[in-house]
Amino acid sequence: MNGCKANPTVEDYYTTLESRLGYRILLGNARHCGYWEPGTLWPFPIGRAQRTMEEKLLDRLGLADGSRVLDAGAGSGIVASYLANHGLRVDAIDLLPRHVADAPRRIHRSGLQDLVDIHLADYHHIPVALFPDQSFDGVFTMETFVHADEPLKVLNNFYRLLRPGGVLVLHEADFYWESHTLQEILRLSHCGNALREGEYERLLYTAGFRDISVKDYTANVLPLWRLFGMLSIIPYGFARLLGIQNRIPNTMAGAEIYRYWGQGRYIAVKAIRPISNEGQ
Repeated sequence: MNGCKANPTVEDYYTTLESRLGYRILLGNARHCGYWEPGTLWPFPIGRAQRTMEEKLLDRLGLADGSRVLDAGAGSGIVASYLANHGLRVDAIDLLPRHVADAPRRIHRSGLQDLVDIHLADYHHIPVALFPDQSFDGVFTMETFVHADEPLKVLNNFYRLLRPGGVLVLHEADFYWESHTLQEILRLSHCGNALREGEYERLLYTAGFRDISVKDYTANVLPLWRLFGMLSIIPYGFARLLGIQNRIPNTMAGAEIYRYWGQGRYIAVKAIRPISNEGQ
């Protein structure tokens, strides 16, 4: 494994030098894609496109000002800050202590400390003492559900936390690539359990959610992944030649995902906790 763990954790992935530098330099310390109009070739500024993706999330949630939402996988707090700036009250959780220490600094700089609370927690194990049943009007993930080891367990937690009529939105990748190399890279970035096409709907229904709908943003994130693919070409070749590809999974993924573009999707899934329990 060239010094890499056989089964790396989410923390292993996000604390690598490659991840820390890549997210900061290319993505402004955010952890998510941007949204461009289909056919866009020039992806810059990336930050503006990321704000557009956050706007799409806000629209998909469709909640009134003052509604309480859970950001399940807050990272540096950028998405939480955007939603708070647009009228929502946000509780944000993350399982990495480094993220939980960093995000409040951003929140305070933005003057949003009365609207955003950051907590150290794993969405697989959200204690009732932290968030009682039916605490939220909305729950969302922004490219973090892809890391779930037990997706149905996580969805059951989200269902418990939502009030009847509450909304869940998942902005996530929907993988069905046939590349064995990419499958290994996804495992190294702790995305090896990523859901395949149709699995989101099936698991959401099993968890009790209804009114499930999917929007496909694949063409809208292509400009960023094209950039990743171009930047990865040379280091990808050297890494394979030297046998060190396991040490730079983001670089390898950039090349492989663009190479197999068309065999995966980027989707925004919306589901509702029913007002009644009929049909569960």
